[in-house]
Amino acid sequence: MTAGAQAKGWYSSWWIPMVVGLLSLVCGILALVWPGVTLLALALIAGINLTVLSAFLIGEGIADDEAPDRTLRIVLGVLGVITGLIVMRRPGETLLVLIIALGIWLVMDGAIEVIRAFLRGTQHRVLLILGGLIDVGLGIALLVWPKLGLGTVAILVGIGFVVRGIMLMFSAWRLRGVAHAAADAGGATPLRPTPA
Repeated sequence: MTAGAQAKGWYSSWWIPMVVGLLSLVCGILALVWPGVTLLALALIAGINLTVLSAFLIGEGIADDEAPDRTLRIVLGVLGVITGLIVMRRPGETLLVLIIALGIWLVMDGAIEVIRAFLRGTQHRVLLILGGLIDVGLGIALLVWPKLGLGTVAILVGIGFVVRGIMLMFSAWRLRGVAHAAADAGGATPLRPTPA
């Protein structure tokens, strides 16, 4: 696929990962600044964010049909949507259900992010690996200590969502640059200017 075709397609939609990243960042900040959150509220925040992040991964995988990590993204997205729906469907269940669901998802997401970093061979590989390792570490912490208090779980989940949000927003900013570079090179129709 040429740079111009990419800019017309996925790359010109840089605002999608920006919005998803911003949502994840907001959910993470809510969990961090409100550690006394109720189980119901934390489950809904986590479930909604997991579902949105995972739906984004599925869309990203479908849109980027030439990427070597396409299947990984789609599989993780489907598993994440299922996890998010389980967490939202059973928000009044025990804290243990929430911890196990989020722990497994964080470990899988982090491991796949590290694998993606090597498959894609991007120039920002170190950032992708770092984000993946943070997710794996947080997920392992949740799974190893399943009797954590609600406040501790909220903080760990908040950190994970903040990291994911920042990584997505950084990626969106890079996509925006690619789309504008392709438009400037005449490979695509110019995008409307966006406020800085």
